[in-house]
Amino acid sequence: MTEPQGQDPTPWELLRAMQQMRDDLRSDFAALGARLAEMVTKIQYEADRRTDELRIKAVEEDITVIQRDRAAEQQEARTVRRLALTALVAPVAVGLIVAIVIAKLGL
Repeated sequence: MTEPQGQDPTPWELLRAMQQMRDDLRSDFAALGARLAEMVTKIQYEADRRTDELRIKAVEEDITVIQRDRAAEQQEARTVRRLALTALVAPVAVGLIVAIVIAKLGL
């Protein structure tokens, strides 16, 4: 409304301006209603949050079990390597000792 100063708007202009404001408000409220419809309630959010926390806790427990199992497997692998090395070295050492003893005794 760009009337020269000193002139009052006519009632029809006021009516048109008010109708335009009403239409704008209607569309704004419709947009706000659409946004609010997409929002979740606090109860739903907290329930989802608890579910997520339970899932995270389960994953952490699984990771802990896997780490424990891996450490046990590594320890078992060390033990097996030690036994394999002993199984290879012991007969050779016994053979050398027997050969030395036989040589010393002259048998």
